[in-house]
Amino acid sequence: MLDKNVILIDMRVGNTVRIRRTWRSPHAGAFGVVLAIEPNDPYGAYLIEFEDGLRFRYQRQEFEPTESTYIHERTIREFF
Repeated sequence: MLDKNVILIDMRVGNTVRIRRTWRSPHAGAFGVVLAIEPNDPYGAYLIEFEDGLRFRYQRQEFEPTESTYIHERTIREFF
């Protein structure tokens, strides 16, 4: 049985994600790259960076993993 404080992390830094379309999510529908995972951050455990350089924090339910190649290779190379 899992403790209620356990956070299941199924994403990794560098994964491409798509932000779900909700009225509260900045950049809804956009693709981004997971830049950092910080489970104890009160604003959102996942720091997502977009192609235009903007960064926002999200909770896991606010985005979905994707196999998209929408992000330019140049942008992905900058993270590594």
